[in-house]
Amino acid sequence: MLKRRLIFHRWHSVNGRAKFTPHETAAELQAAIAYDSDFSILDVDGTVTAVEVVDVGSADLPTNLRVLALRNPDDRPFKWDASGSVSPISLGDHEYPADVTHVSIWPDGICAHDFGKNVPRLSRLDQFLRRKLHHHVSFDALYREDMLEKLEALKGQLRSVEVALVQTDTRQDTGVFRTLFPAAFGNKVPSIRFTLGMGRYGPRNRYLDGETEEEVFELARQADDFVSNMIIRGRNGSTGDMETINLLQERLQVETEFRRSGTIPSMPDPGTVFIELDQTYKDFKRRERFKSAVEGQKMRSRKK
Repeated sequence: MLKRRLIFHRWHSVNGRAKFTPHETAAELQAAIAYDSDFSILDVDGTVTAVEVVDVGSADLPTNLRVLALRNPDDRPFKWDASGSVSPISLGDHEYPADVTHVSIWPDGICAHDFGKNVPRLSRLDQFLRRKLHHHVSFDALYREDMLEKLEALKGQLRSVEVALVQTDTRQDTGVFRTLFPAAFGNKVPSIRFTLGMGRYGPRNRYLDGETEEEVFELARQADDFVSNMIIRGRNGSTGDMETINLLQERLQVETEFRRSGTIPSMPDPGTVFIELDQTYKDFKRRERFKSAVEGQKMRSRKK
C-alpha cells in the first residue's frame, strides 16, 4: 500500500480574464492532444510538465487530470548497482522519468489532488494552462477553520519561522521574496531552508520586525506554490503562551492508503485515487468542511 495525502483547494477564475470552466478547458486540451500528442508537454527553461485528460467532466461532474513532472534528457537520473557501476537509464526519444499527481476539479470551485514525495504541485497545472491554452485559473490552499484565528493570535509577537522553499515559474524577485528569498540567489538555488528568529537565548520580549512579519504571512498565503515546510512560533497575545503552528499540517486534507498500480508499483492505482478523491469531496461537502475552511488568500496579514 502507498500512503498519500488528499489535499483540497478552492479554484477561482482570474480577474480580467475569461471565466474558467473546467470541462470546457479539458475538452479543448483533449482535442489539441489528439491532433498533436506533443501538445501535452510544456518545457519552460528545463522544467518539463505534461498534462493528460482522464475525464473531461461536465457542468455536474468533476474534470480529472494527470499532471506529471518530467525530466528532460539533460536532467535524467542514472542507474547504479552495489558493485559501483553507474549506467544510463534506457529511455526512448519520447520517454521521460516522471512523477505524477492526480487532480480532480469540481464545477463548484473545489479542487483536490493526491500528494506525496516529489509529486508536482498545482502551480505546474496553472502554468501549463496559461502557456498552452491561455486559460487562467488560480488555486488557493484551504486550511482548517481555526487556522486564521491561530495566526491572528500571534500577530505582532512572532519569535521565529522555519521555512523550506522551492522555486517555481511564478516566483517573483520583489514582495515576499525580497526579504525571505534574496533575488541574488536567482535560479542557482532551486530550494533553500532557513530559520529567522530571535534565537533560543535571545531576549524574550523581542519579536520579528513588522516588515518580516508581513512577508511571513504573505508566504503562508502562497504556501502551496513555494513552501515544502513552514513552522511559525510566537506568543499568543491573549494567553501569553508560546505556540507553534506547523502550517502544512493545518491544510484541509486527509491521509489515506492506496493499492499500488498493477504496472507501476511506485504509483497508486489511478482509478482508485479518483474514486477516493470524489468520495472525500462528497464527505467534506456533506459535513460543510468547505464552508468552514479558510482560503489561503485570507491568511494575508492586515496592517492596522
